[in-house]
Amino acid sequence: MRKFYEDLNRDLSENALQEIRPSFPEISSLLPGKEGDFDARYLEAVSRLLDGLDKAPVEQRPAILFAANLAAEHLACFGSYEERAAKCAPVQKELAKHGQALRHDELGGGMYYTSDLLWRIWQEYPQTTWGERVFVLLLERGWDTSGTCDKGGDQTREVIRQGETFLAERPQSPCRDAVTLLVGQAYASRWSMSAPPSGAMGDYIDPKDFKEGAEEARSKAIGYFEQIQNAPENQLGEYAREVLLGLRKQHVLENPSFFCVYD
Repeated sequence: MRKFYEDLNRDLSENALQEIRPSFPEISSLLPGKEGDFDARYLEAVSRLLDGLDKAPVEQRPAILFAANLAAEHLACFGSYEERAAKCAPVQKELAKHGQALRHDELGGGMYYTSDLLWRIWQEYPQTTWGERVFVLLLERGWDTSGTCDKGGDQTREVIRQGETFLAERPQSPCRDAVTLLVGQAYASRWSMSAPPSGAMGDYIDPKDFKEGAEEARSKAIGYFEQIQNAPENQLGEYAREVLLGLRKQHVLENPSFFCVYD
């Protein structure tokens, strides 16, 4: 299922670059760029895009923010804490003009950008197609883009809360199937984590934390997956049918989703 959300992210990237191309042709040719390709051009791109945001037509602003997010994903500094702080000082100063910043990640050995502009798209343009599709990306990431589990290990509760609110308020959304699958996946993961986990996750998950309401979680997961087992998006329907077979036989997921480990 990961491929479905990777495809969604790629489609949004392509749409954003197409929309900004008339106004920012050199930036659209620079992005998205190769992973790990860090240089000053990306910081300049972030600044130019965000400087031009208020002058752009309202309908184009989500695409500009998404493109700026693509550029910001190339910004990082590595080394010791002191080395990172020194190397990133000019970057942090420039980003601060736009309310952005890189964050320290001790285990990652660097300072990184954590997709803050995606949150801005969802917060400022929630009723647009851009807003709804970005919502799906954020939900798929456990509603936590920190990379350091800032919102805790158990992400299932927040994915369920945010996803069910979305489904209740947006009965006609074209993103309903994708959100329904993620909510079902979160419930299935809660139920699965109520059993002793196998492999490395056993060091992090305590089944007692998930025992209460476990069977109800399995039942709800089945209900959500049943809603999309015939989804027009083949990947969604195929995945839903596959998981349903196991849930009905009370087979736990081998790799539960939405449990964050920072170690």
